[in-house]
Amino acid sequence: MKRFATAALAALAAVACTDSGQDPLAPSFDLAPAGSGTVWVTSPADAGPGSLRAALATADGNPSVSRIRVDQRVRSIALQSPLVYSGSQALRIEGNNVELLAGGVGTGQGAFLADGGADLYLGNLTVRNAPGVGITVSVPGTRTGTIAVTLDEVRAVDNGLHGVLINDQSEYFADPNSTADLGSDATVEVRVWGSRFERNGFSALDQDGLRVNEGGLGDLRAEIRNTVVAGNGGDGIELDERSVGSADFSIERSDLLANGGFDPSDYDDGIDVDEAGDGHLIGRFTQVRANDNFEQGVDLNENDAGNLEVSMNKVWGSNNAEEGIEFEEDDDFAGGGDLIATLIDVTANGNGAADGDAGLKLREKGAGNLSARIVSPKTSGNVIGGVLVREDSSGDLFAEIVNATGIDNGGDGIEFDENSSGNLDARIDRAVATGNAGAGILATQATSGTGLLTVRALTLGGNVGGDVVPDSGVVVNGLD
Repeated sequence: MKRFATAALAALAAVACTDSGQDPLAPSFDLAPAGSGTVWVTSPADAGPGSLRAALATADGNPSVSRIRVDQRVRSIALQSPLVYSGSQALRIEGNNVELLAGGVGTGQGAFLADGGADLYLGNLTVRNAPGVGITVSVPGTRTGTIAVTLDEVRAVDNGLHGVLINDQSEYFADPNSTADLGSDATVEVRVWGSRFERNGFSALDQDGLRVNEGGLGDLRAEIRNTVVAGNGGDGIELDERSVGSADFSIERSDLLANGGFDPSDYDDGIDVDEAGDGHLIGRFTQVRANDNFEQGVDLNENDAGNLEVSMNKVWGSNNAEEGIEFEEDDDFAGGGDLIATLIDVTANGNGAADGDAGLKLREKGAGNLSARIVSPKTSGNVIGGVLVREDSSGDLFAEIVNATGIDNGGDGIEFDENSSGNLDARIDRAVATGNAGAGILATQATSGTGLLTVRALTLGGNVGGDVVPDSGVVVNGLD
């Protein structure tokens, strides 16, 4: 869901590159000359010969420079002002385990800014303790084509605002609360491999571990693998696509843990993906843990024209304060489109201590169909319901659930709700639904459509609201 930031984020734009705090006696290491296009960082000083700041200035002024390499003897660099790269050529920065310690930069300022619109690779480095954003990539409004940003073993830790911000929304720096969809014509493509975003975002509201904003024409594409996102004040990861274009992302073998705790009046999620305007939201999750977050573990919202298409395999969304895993199509602004989900081995246990509807929730709110196949879901011990599959407007609901477990939930174990003029076709093959405070299985159908619930091989009992509970619009097949 959308969040509101404070005016402190305006300080992101104030990233002056003044070479302050120079130490002419700081050690510098001699190195064999690099090959053409490579500049070595041989000094741990904030500025001066051999420094990272000097290397970036060289790249700014020389388009043939495509790589900066930090010597392994440079273990840390104490920054006195933000580092800036404004060149137009693609740049690869190989950190070799260097730490950028940014506690000495100005109030509200970040550690590193790239604003020239170039493709950027950052590898094997840590950015720590910036009062503002750890790493900012600002996409110029004139950019076209695709801008690619790669974070390879990058660690953003204990920064006051976002850990990493990649921004292609024109009004965001001036007004983070703006809902405008202006931006460049470029597609923003982000790759994150083996990285960590931890304890960022405790200086202002809505500051995330990793934030990617895309506006204007173009898509938002993201690939996140083998990454830990933990203990951030805002969302662990937020992907925000606006205007024409789709949000298309995958996340694999990654953890999203205990994020969103900055403001008790406005908690946040493990991962929050929002798509608005014409375009689809397409998400793929494989071996992901989204646990112990202060709002939802996974929160996907598609608005306006376009589908929400999601697949999951071996995903945990447990012990989150609201829903463990939630998908909503036509969430805030209706525009048509379907919700299509294929979920295998999804676990959503112990959620809902603060609020919510179900551990695992799928909802189609506007005109469009909901189609879901859910295999081996486990939903137990939620304060709220176990599984909720709901369709609200014109469109049909088809759902097949196989080998489900819904035990000791505070609401219904499994609920199907066709709430408008469409038809319900729900099928359950092998399920355990016991000890729930509501029904074991509940199926409801608005009077203007037809409802069918087909069940096979159920284990039921101890459900306070009854075992299989259809309303008058639903025909049940398969019960003895």
